[in-house]
Amino acid sequence: MFAFPYPLLLLAIWTGWLVTGDYVVLETSVRQVLAGRYARTEGEITRSQLGQGAVRHRGLEVGYSYIVGGVYYTGLRYRYDDRNGAFNYKAVSKALPPGSTQTVYYNPANPADAVLSPGLHGCDLLLALFGIPLNVATFMVWVAAIRARRQRRPPAPAGGVRIFQHEGETRVRLADFSPLAAGFFGFAVAAVAAAMPIVFAAGFEPSLRLMSAVLILVAVAGLAAILWTAQRHHSGCYDLRIQEASQTLLLPPVGARTEPLRVPRGQIVAVSMHRRVSHSPSGQHFSYVPALDCAAPNAQPQFLPLVNWGWTEGKASAFAGWFSRQLGVPFKGMEEVQD
Repeated sequence: MFAFPYPLLLLAIWTGWLVTGDYVVLETSVRQVLAGRYARTEGEITRSQLGQGAVRHRGLEVGYSYIVGGVYYTGLRYRYDDRNGAFNYKAVSKALPPGSTQTVYYNPANPADAVLSPGLHGCDLLLALFGIPLNVATFMVWVAAIRARRQRRPPAPAGGVRIFQHEGETRVRLADFSPLAAGFFGFAVAAVAAAMPIVFAAGFEPSLRLMSAVLILVAVAGLAAILWTAQRHHSGCYDLRIQEASQTLLLPPVGARTEPLRVPRGQIVAVSMHRRVSHSPSGQHFSYVPALDCAAPNAQPQFLPLVNWGWTEGKASAFAGWFSRQLGVPFKGMEEVQD
């Protein structure tokens, strides 16, 4: 029997596999860059053929001999990542016929450490581009899993949202994402948006210059998301404002509400918490949205959600309870909404 839930075990296995892949890509990329500074000598190709993977040819099997300081060496690497599936090794194998003379790049501190192709190629950066959304998505799932397990603890006051005084009013920050989270999301979305057109236009061997430019643009997109979200936080766009002098509330834009909405406190009859039920192949998923129940004179009662993305039950309940006490209206409890 597992010591923790089965889905979390699968997530841990996936994360271990992903981190191992990240390490391999990073370690071989660093060695490829360092190999560009290696000493050079001439070597003779003794063997050059496609490697064999589990179900198909993969990578390159190469052999070559070279002499350094009067000592005979045999090399077996074309690159440090000879199993990189993005490389066109069929063309490489044809370019290295047995008996041909090729330049060998060897480590002066360890001449047995040698390659035939140093430096980075466009496909190396393409692998990094593919890895960005996978790593960001995995990190976000871990954050969600950790937050879900924290529901067992007593919730923080007001659900842990930031509450502060500003220019004579009470402000409650209800942002769905922090600037850093928005940056990660923008980083991942930009990587996905860039990867498919590159593969379609240039295949799996784009030029190093192209991939360098694309990665810079992806990084800029992530930074722009951070700055844009931080600016909106600073401007109070996501703040719910309790204005004592005018006895009104200013609600932030949420869903179909594209502009801040001013609501007289006298029209607020209750605070409620709506449970959203979403259905997917893996089952039902629940999220919780704090809301205001309002009744204007001669109008139908209104349900005014306060956040776009649902919260955990503990956070939503703690905040709704605090908010109802702050306004002096009842907390109706939970109602269910189908997505």
